[in-house]
Amino acid sequence: MAFLEQMLICSYQSQSIYFPLIACRMVRISVQFGWTKTSCVGLASLALSLVTVFSDFSEGYSMVKTSMSIAGSDKRVLCYITTTAYGMINIWKEPIQAILPQLKDVYNMSLKHGLIDNALAAGMFHAYRSFFTGSLLQPLSKEVALFIRNNLERHKRRIIHLSVVPIFNGISCLRGSSSGTENAEKFITEEHLAEALRNKEFMFCESMLAIKMMCSFIFRRPDGIKPTARQYLELFERHGSASAQFVNIYRLFYGGLLSLHYYRESRDQFWLDRAAHAIQKMEVWTAESVWNFENKLFLLQAERHYAFGEMD
Repeated sequence: MAFLEQMLICSYQSQSIYFPLIACRMVRISVQFGWTKTSCVGLASLALSLVTVFSDFSEGYSMVKTSMSIAGSDKRVLCYITTTAYGMINIWKEPIQAILPQLKDVYNMSLKHGLIDNALAAGMFHAYRSFFTGSLLQPLSKEVALFIRNNLERHKRRIIHLSVVPIFNGISCLRGSSSGTENAEKFITEEHLAEALRNKEFMFCESMLAIKMMCSFIFRRPDGIKPTARQYLELFERHGSASAQFVNIYRLFYGGLLSLHYYRESRDQFWLDRAAHAIQKMEVWTAESVWNFENKLFLLQAERHYAFGEMD
Protein backbone atom coordinates (compact mmCIF):
# COMPACT_ATOMS: atom_id res chain seq x y z
CA MET A 1 0.00 0.00 0.00
CA ALA A 2 2.89 2.37 0.72
CA PHE A 3 4.20 1.73 -2.80
CA LEU A 4 0.78 2.44 -4.29
CA GLU A 5 0.59 5.65 -2.25
CA GLN A 6 3.86 6.86 -3.77
CA MET A 7 2.60 5.97 -7.24
CA LEU A 8 -0.61 7.85 -6.46
CA ILE A 9 1.25 11.02 -5.49
CA CYS A 10 3.49 10.86 -8.58
CA SER A 11 0.54 10.26 -10.90
CA TYR A 12 -1.34 13.22 -9.42
CA GLN A 13 1.63 15.55 -9.78
CA SER A 14 2.07 14.50 -13.42
CA GLN A 15 -1.71 14.70 -14.05
CA SER A 16 -1.66 11.07 -15.17
CA ILE A 17 -4.78 9.20 -16.24
CA TYR A 18 -3.67 6.43 -13.88
CA PHE A 19 -4.50 8.47 -10.77
CA PRO A 20 -8.15 7.25 -10.51
CA LEU A 21 -7.08 3.68 -11.31
CA ILE A 22 -4.47 3.61 -8.55
CA ALA A 23 -6.95 5.11 -6.08
CA CYS A 24 -9.53 2.46 -7.00
CA ARG A 25 -6.92 -0.27 -6.57
CA MET A 26 -5.98 0.99 -3.10
CA VAL A 27 -9.61 1.02 -2.00
CA ARG A 28 -10.23 -2.45 -3.45
CA ILE A 29 -7.22 -3.92 -1.62
CA SER A 30 -8.39 -2.27 1.60
CA VAL A 31 -11.89 -3.73 1.26
CA GLN A 32 -10.44 -7.20 0.64
CA PHE A 33 -7.66 -7.29 3.24
CA GLY A 34 -8.44 -4.61 5.79
CA TRP A 35 -8.06 -0.88 6.29
CA THR A 36 -4.84 0.91 7.21
CA LYS A 37 -3.92 4.58 7.52
CA THR A 38 -2.71 4.52 3.93
CA SER A 39 -6.13 3.23 2.89
CA CYS A 40 -7.57 6.61 3.88
CA VAL A 41 -5.30 8.29 1.33
CA GLY A 42 -6.64 5.99 -1.37
CA LEU A 43 -10.23 6.66 -0.31
CA ALA A 44 -9.72 10.43 -0.33
CA SER A 45 -8.04 10.21 -3.74
CA LEU A 46 -10.94 8.16 -5.10
CA ALA A 47 -13.30 10.84 -3.74
CA LEU A 48 -11.24 13.46 -5.57
CA SER A 49 -11.49 11.46 -8.79
CA LEU A 50 -15.26 11.16 -8.43
CA VAL A 51 -15.53 14.95 -8.11
CA THR A 52 -12.96 16.24 -10.59
CA VAL A 53 -13.23 13.55 -13.29
CA PHE A 54 -16.78 12.21 -13.03
CA SER A 55 -18.53 15.25 -11.46
CA ASP A 56 -20.15 12.99 -8.85
CA PHE A 57 -20.07 15.65 -6.15
CA SER A 58 -22.34 14.05 -3.58
CA GLU A 59 -20.61 10.67 -3.60
CA GLY A 60 -17.17 12.26 -3.52
CA TYR A 61 -18.17 14.56 -0.67
CA SER A 62 -19.54 11.66 1.36
CA MET A 63 -16.48 9.52 0.65
CA VAL A 64 -13.91 12.14 1.70
CA LYS A 65 -15.81 12.75 4.95
CA THR A 66 -15.57 9.00 5.60
CA SER A 67 -11.83 9.04 4.94
CA MET A 68 -11.37 11.91 7.41
CA SER A 69 -13.34 10.08 10.08
CA ILE A 70 -11.20 6.93 9.89
CA ALA A 71 -7.81 8.65 9.40
CA GLY A 72 -7.21 8.85 13.14
CA SER A 73 -4.46 11.05 14.53
CA ASP A 74 -1.71 10.35 11.97
CA LYS A 75 -0.68 13.91 11.04
CA ARG A 76 0.82 13.01 7.66
CA VAL A 77 -2.30 11.22 6.49
CA LEU A 78 -4.62 13.76 8.07
CA CYS A 79 -2.86 16.71 6.41
CA TYR A 80 -3.15 15.11 2.96
CA ILE A 81 -6.80 14.20 3.40
CA THR A 82 -7.74 17.59 4.87
CA THR A 83 -6.02 19.46 2.04
CA THR A 84 -7.80 17.28 -0.50
CA ALA A 85 -11.16 17.69 1.21
CA TYR A 86 -11.18 21.43 1.86
CA GLY A 87 -9.10 22.41 -1.14
CA MET A 88 -10.77 20.46 -3.94
CA ILE A 89 -13.92 18.61 -2.83
CA ASN A 90 -15.90 20.50 -0.19
CA ILE A 91 -15.91 23.66 -2.34
CA TRP A 92 -18.67 22.05 -4.41
CA LYS A 93 -20.96 21.44 -1.43
CA GLU A 94 -20.08 23.91 1.36
CA PRO A 95 -19.79 27.73 1.33
CA ILE A 96 -16.30 28.43 0.01
CA GLN A 97 -15.74 31.22 2.55
CA ALA A 98 -16.29 28.69 5.35
CA ILE A 99 -13.38 26.46 4.27
CA LEU A 100 -10.73 29.21 4.32
CA PRO A 101 -9.89 28.82 8.05
CA GLN A 102 -9.48 25.06 7.60
CA LEU A 103 -7.06 25.57 4.70
CA LYS A 104 -5.00 27.99 6.78
CA ASP A 105 -4.97 25.51 9.68
CA VAL A 106 -3.79 22.61 7.51
CA TYR A 107 -1.11 24.86 5.98
CA ASN A 108 0.30 25.61 9.43
CA MET A 109 -0.05 21.99 10.58
CA SER A 110 1.76 20.71 7.47
CA LEU A 111 4.65 23.13 8.02
CA LYS A 112 4.88 22.09 11.67
CA HIS A 113 5.25 18.43 10.72
CA GLY A 114 7.63 19.04 7.80
CA LEU A 115 5.12 18.23 5.05
CA ILE A 116 6.34 20.98 2.73
CA ASP A 117 4.60 19.95 -0.51
CA ASN A 118 1.30 19.55 1.32
CA ALA A 119 1.73 22.94 3.01
CA LEU A 120 2.46 24.65 -0.30
CA ALA A 121 -0.60 23.06 -1.90
CA ALA A 122 -2.80 24.19 0.98
CA GLY A 123 -1.32 27.70 0.83
CA MET A 124 -1.94 27.93 -2.90
CA PHE A 125 -5.54 26.72 -2.49
CA HIS A 126 -6.10 29.30 0.25
CA ALA A 127 -4.73 32.12 -1.91
CA TYR A 128 -6.98 31.29 -4.88
CA ARG A 129 -10.13 30.74 -2.87
CA SER A 130 -9.57 33.88 -0.79
CA PHE A 131 -8.97 35.99 -3.90
CA PHE A 132 -12.00 34.85 -5.88
CA THR A 133 -14.42 34.89 -2.93
CA GLY A 134 -13.79 38.51 -2.02
CA SER A 135 -11.40 38.46 0.93
CA LEU A 136 -9.98 41.82 1.99
CA LEU A 137 -7.26 42.67 -0.49
CA GLN A 138 -4.74 44.44 1.73
CA PRO A 139 -4.17 41.62 4.26
CA LEU A 140 -4.44 39.03 1.49
CA SER A 141 -1.76 40.86 -0.50
CA LYS A 142 0.62 40.64 2.47
CA GLU A 143 -0.13 36.94 3.00
CA VAL A 144 0.43 36.07 -0.66
CA ALA A 145 3.63 38.14 -0.87
CA LEU A 146 5.01 36.33 2.21
CA PHE A 147 3.99 32.96 0.77
CA ILE A 148 5.77 33.72 -2.52
CA ARG A 149 8.91 34.93 -0.75
CA ASN A 150 9.09 31.87 1.51
CA ASN A 151 8.69 29.56 -1.46
CA LEU A 152 11.42 31.32 -3.44
CA GLU A 153 13.88 31.48 -0.55
CA ARG A 154 13.27 28.11 1.13
CA HIS A 155 11.34 25.64 -0.99
CA LYS A 156 11.90 26.71 -4.63
CA ARG A 157 8.86 24.96 -6.09
CA ARG A 158 8.48 26.32 -9.63
CA ILE A 159 4.87 25.25 -10.26
CA ILE A 160 3.70 26.75 -6.97
CA HIS A 161 5.44 30.02 -7.83
CA LEU A 162 3.94 30.14 -11.32
CA SER A 163 0.50 29.42 -9.91
CA VAL A 164 0.49 32.06 -7.17
CA VAL A 165 2.14 35.00 -8.99
CA PRO A 166 -1.01 35.71 -11.09
CA ILE A 167 -2.99 35.96 -7.83
CA PHE A 168 -0.56 38.55 -6.48
CA ASN A 169 -0.72 40.49 -9.76
CA GLY A 170 -4.52 40.30 -9.71
CA ILE A 171 -4.61 41.70 -6.18
CA SER A 172 -2.30 44.56 -7.24
CA CYS A 173 -4.57 45.27 -10.19
CA LEU A 174 -7.74 45.38 -8.08
CA ARG A 175 -6.13 47.47 -5.35
CA GLY A 176 -5.18 50.11 -7.91
CA SER A 177 -1.48 50.09 -8.53
CA SER A 178 0.38 53.07 -9.96
CA SER A 179 -0.32 51.90 -13.50
CA GLY A 180 -4.08 51.94 -12.90
CA THR A 181 -6.46 49.98 -15.08
CA GLU A 182 -3.76 49.58 -17.73
CA ASN A 183 -2.35 46.92 -15.43
CA ALA A 184 -5.44 44.79 -16.01
CA GLU A 185 -4.41 44.33 -19.64
CA LYS A 186 -0.66 43.96 -19.22
CA PHE A 187 0.09 41.96 -16.09
CA ILE A 188 -0.79 38.75 -17.98
CA THR A 189 0.20 38.84 -21.65
CA GLU A 190 -0.45 36.65 -24.66
CA GLU A 191 3.13 35.41 -24.31
CA HIS A 192 2.45 34.20 -20.76
CA LEU A 193 -0.63 32.27 -21.85
CA ALA A 194 1.02 30.81 -24.95
CA GLU A 195 4.09 29.66 -23.00
CA ALA A 196 1.94 27.91 -20.39
CA LEU A 197 -0.01 26.20 -23.16
CA ARG A 198 3.17 25.06 -24.92
CA ASN A 199 4.40 23.59 -21.66
CA LYS A 200 1.05 21.83 -21.19
CA GLU A 201 0.51 23.71 -17.93
CA PHE A 202 -3.23 23.92 -18.58
CA MET A 203 -4.31 24.73 -15.04
CA PHE A 204 -1.79 27.56 -14.81
CA CYS A 205 -2.91 28.92 -18.18
CA GLU A 206 -6.59 28.72 -17.24
CA SER A 207 -5.91 30.47 -13.93
CA MET A 208 -4.19 33.37 -15.69
CA LEU A 209 -7.06 33.63 -18.17
CA ALA A 210 -9.69 33.69 -15.40
CA ILE A 211 -7.85 36.43 -13.49
CA LYS A 212 -7.30 38.50 -16.62
CA MET A 213 -10.99 38.24 -17.58
CA MET A 214 -12.06 39.10 -14.04
CA CYS A 215 -10.00 42.30 -13.98
CA SER A 216 -11.11 43.30 -17.49
CA PHE A 217 -14.75 42.82 -16.53
CA ILE A 218 -14.48 44.73 -13.25
CA PHE A 219 -12.70 47.66 -14.87
CA ARG A 220 -15.13 47.65 -17.83
CA ARG A 221 -12.43 47.13 -20.43
CA PRO A 222 -13.76 44.08 -22.31
CA ASP A 223 -12.42 45.03 -25.73
CA GLY A 224 -8.81 44.61 -24.62
CA ILE A 225 -9.31 40.92 -23.89
CA LYS A 226 -11.72 40.00 -26.69
CA PRO A 227 -9.12 38.34 -29.01
CA THR A 228 -7.72 36.40 -26.04
CA ALA A 229 -11.17 35.28 -24.93
CA ARG A 230 -12.02 34.11 -28.44
CA GLN A 231 -8.81 32.13 -28.68
CA TYR A 232 -8.90 30.42 -25.29
CA LEU A 233 -12.52 30.06 -24.10
CA GLU A 234 -13.49 27.40 -26.61
CA LEU A 235 -10.15 25.65 -26.11
CA PHE A 236 -10.70 25.26 -22.37
CA GLU A 237 -14.33 24.38 -22.95
CA ARG A 238 -13.18 21.37 -24.98
CA HIS A 239 -10.19 20.50 -22.81
CA GLY A 240 -12.04 20.69 -19.51
CA SER A 241 -15.51 19.61 -20.56
CA ALA A 242 -15.54 16.66 -18.16
CA SER A 243 -13.54 18.15 -15.30
CA ALA A 244 -14.55 20.08 -12.20
CA GLN A 245 -11.73 22.24 -10.89
CA PHE A 246 -12.04 25.39 -8.78
CA VAL A 247 -10.67 27.68 -11.46
CA ASN A 248 -13.31 26.35 -13.92
CA ILE A 249 -15.92 28.23 -11.91
CA TYR A 250 -14.48 31.67 -12.51
CA ARG A 251 -13.23 31.04 -16.03
CA LEU A 252 -16.81 30.10 -16.96
CA PHE A 253 -18.41 32.86 -14.90
CA TYR A 254 -16.38 35.79 -16.22
CA GLY A 255 -16.06 34.19 -19.63
CA GLY A 256 -19.86 33.87 -19.80
CA LEU A 257 -20.41 37.50 -18.78
CA LEU A 258 -17.90 38.77 -21.33
CA SER A 259 -19.34 36.49 -24.03
CA LEU A 260 -22.82 37.94 -23.51
CA HIS A 261 -21.37 41.45 -23.77
CA TYR A 262 -19.67 40.55 -27.05
CA TYR A 263 -22.85 38.88 -28.33
CA ARG A 264 -24.89 42.04 -27.68
CA GLU A 265 -22.42 43.97 -29.82
CA SER A 266 -21.87 41.54 -32.68
CA ARG A 267 -24.68 38.92 -32.64
CA ASP A 268 -21.95 36.38 -33.28
CA GLN A 269 -23.21 32.86 -32.49
CA PHE A 270 -19.76 31.91 -31.21
CA TRP A 271 -20.22 34.11 -28.13
CA LEU A 272 -23.76 32.90 -27.48
CA ASP A 273 -22.52 29.31 -27.52
CA ARG A 274 -19.83 30.14 -24.94
CA ALA A 275 -22.41 31.84 -22.72
CA ALA A 276 -24.86 28.94 -23.06
CA HIS A 277 -22.16 26.50 -21.98
CA ALA A 278 -21.32 28.64 -18.94
CA ILE A 279 -24.98 28.85 -17.90
CA GLN A 280 -25.47 25.11 -18.34
CA LYS A 281 -22.49 24.36 -16.11
CA MET A 282 -23.62 26.85 -13.48
CA GLU A 283 -27.07 25.23 -13.40
CA VAL A 284 -25.46 21.85 -12.67
CA TRP A 285 -23.28 23.30 -9.92
CA THR A 286 -26.14 25.28 -8.38
CA ALA A 287 -27.95 21.99 -7.80
CA GLU A 288 -24.97 20.98 -5.63
CA SER A 289 -24.51 24.24 -3.70
CA VAL A 290 -27.03 27.06 -3.86
CA TRP A 291 -24.82 29.26 -1.68
CA ASN A 292 -21.78 29.11 -3.98
CA PHE A 293 -23.38 29.18 -7.40
CA GLU A 294 -26.94 30.51 -7.47
CA ASN A 295 -25.86 34.17 -7.44
CA LYS A 296 -23.53 33.56 -10.39
CA LEU A 297 -26.27 31.70 -12.27
CA PHE A 298 -28.78 34.51 -11.72
CA LEU A 299 -26.34 37.13 -13.00
CA LEU A 300 -25.55 35.10 -16.11
CA GLN A 301 -29.27 34.53 -16.77
CA ALA A 302 -30.01 38.24 -16.29
CA GLU A 303 -27.28 39.17 -18.77
CA ARG A 304 -28.70 36.66 -21.25
CA HIS A 305 -32.17 38.22 -20.98
CA TYR A 306 -30.61 41.64 -21.48
CA ALA A 307 -28.73 40.39 -24.56
CA PHE A 308 -32.04 39.26 -26.10
CA GLY A 309 -33.82 42.48 -25.15
CA GLU A 310 -36.09 40.70 -22.67
CA MET A 311 -36.44 43.53 -20.20
CA ASP A 312 -39.93 42.83 -18.79
